[in-house]
Amino acid sequence: MREAPTWYARKYSSVVARSCESDPDAEFHIQQIGAQRHASRLATIDYGDAFVLDLRDKGGIAMSGAINDDALTAVFIWGEGATFNGQRTEIPQLRIIGPGTEFKLEMPGSYRLMRIGLRASTLDSLRAVSTSNQHQRTWLMPGVHERRFTPQTELALQQRLLRTVGFAEAAAQRGYDLSAGLAVAASEAGAALAQALSRTEGPSARSLGSGDRRDIVDATLAILEAKPHGPVSVSAVCEVLGVGERTLERAFQERLGLSPRAYERERRLRAAHGLILTEGDRLSITDIAMSFGFWHLGRFAGAYAALFGCSPSETRRRIWGERAAELMDVVDSAA
Repeated sequence: MREAPTWYARKYSSVVARSCESDPDAEFHIQQIGAQRHASRLATIDYGDAFVLDLRDKGGIAMSGAINDDALTAVFIWGEGATFNGQRTEIPQLRIIGPGTEFKLEMPGSYRLMRIGLRASTLDSLRAVSTSNQHQRTWLMPGVHERRFTPQTELALQQRLLRTVGFAEAAAQRGYDLSAGLAVAASEAGAALAQALSRTEGPSARSLGSGDRRDIVDATLAILEAKPHGPVSVSAVCEVLGVGERTLERAFQERLGLSPRAYERERRLRAAHGLILTEGDRLSITDIAMSFGFWHLGRFAGAYAALFGCSPSETRRRIWGERAAELMDVVDSAA
């Protein structure tokens, strides 16, 4: 029989208080950078084979450490100026961090971190799948794997994760014993991640193209990251890099599987999605769309729906509306 879930939902006003919390799947060190006053909210559930965490933080933080050798974790982390192992991470995009992987994060301002970890029998099941599928083996190797998942898959994981930590927050606020709900929610979140990994080929170990084309793509991404809130002209990028649009197109198709224009638009759509996740209860869809350079709201809604499988307003309702209703139902049933 499994033990009861371990969970908490807390607020912190200092890095020292935050650093007192342990993590079942990683060893790490936290330090404050800059003089901004620190404030954060953290909710976690640890049960059986799964660990689920949601962190909302502001105030400069640097974190370094490593995932344990017997754990695998999937993470969304984004915030203005945030970097993950030296790469900027200003939009929510799923990364798979293999067992034994070292990591280094720097978050100079506000950021959000959402995570699902796997271990024990669930990880053993993934290993069993990988023995019959060579492409799957790389999930279980050390390293940060950024294989492209569909946005619909990412949204489903985000909803599952937020619903799970929402139970922890409700239990903390109301003081009810929600152990059964917490256990089920954590198990379902872990199962959802395992299913997503088993359906998706592992990241390819081979080169994605010539060194020159990789350099072109990397340089383009650096230009786009320098202007995260607005559209960037592809022709202007080509002028800066001294390459033709056809060369840039081939490099992007070879490495990322889509055109530079499609990537640039998807990046802003993902950034808008991240703002819905963090501020959707406060900001209107119009404000969110315009903050990322989408001036035609109908086109924005259509492009968003094509990417995520539902409209921006539907995403906001699912995240902020249904979540609140579900939590109240759980609390009412426990009363």
